[in-house]
Amino acid sequence: MRNLLICLVLFGILGCSAKKEISNELEIYVPCSVFGAFCDILDQYKKENPNLTITFDMGNSVVLMRKVLRKGTRPDVYMGTGPLEIDPIEKKGLIEPGTKTAFSHDSVILTTNILNRANVNSVADLLSERVKTIAIPDAKVNSSGRFAVEALKRLGIWDKIKHKVIFTQYGRDSRTFIMKDKVDAGVMYTSCLYEDLKPGEKILLPREIRIVEDLLEKTKTKIPSYACVLKASKNKKEAKKFVEYLVSDSGQKALKEWGGGL
Repeated sequence: MRNLLICLVLFGILGCSAKKEISNELEIYVPCSVFGAFCDILDQYKKENPNLTITFDMGNSVVLMRKVLRKGTRPDVYMGTGPLEIDPIEKKGLIEPGTKTAFSHDSVILTTNILNRANVNSVADLLSERVKTIAIPDAKVNSSGRFAVEALKRLGIWDKIKHKVIFTQYGRDSRTFIMKDKVDAGVMYTSCLYEDLKPGEKILLPREIRIVEDLLEKTKTKIPSYACVLKASKNKKEAKKFVEYLVSDSGQKALKEWGGGL
């Protein structure tokens, strides 16, 4: 009888452990700027892993980061659009060691509304008296804003134009200001151009946005996007597999079609 009880206890322990190991659910936080590519990747990944149930939360990368930090929400995989969107999570010790992976690169572009009322045709034109307002994502929390400000400093014009800058809370706000013609110029990620497109649609630039110049092209700088497995993941094995898939040939092909990739 005692041996039977021991067996039952061991079975219960091992059974629970086995159940945890073969979990077929995966939750992912994905930033809106790479959502189009993510959907294409997800379609293919589901075909290759038909028994895996994948859920995701799509939104602004800073908002998703704050959900992890402040609300204690812990997905299996977290994807961030730059150093400022992942460093705080790493510093808090929430990332499974060895899983932080750069899966794509982005750049920041200077744009205007298609009407271009201030006649901005280069970065140098930001010095013009015609330009009264420039939208840039808050450089304290958005990597796009941080890299944009650093680029403008290297170009030697930041101190001359900083009084014109409107720091927006998120990168999407800067994009919205441009689309609605509320500012003379604005900075955004290149990937932000496509964030409103739905999977399956033709990849086209928004008709309201006019690209002036890539701010990082001259310095050959790129902003890395990262994916990682969180320590709180209930399915680390599958989470690691998905992160690895992002840098596989299939994952990179989809990202490059949407203007990203390594």
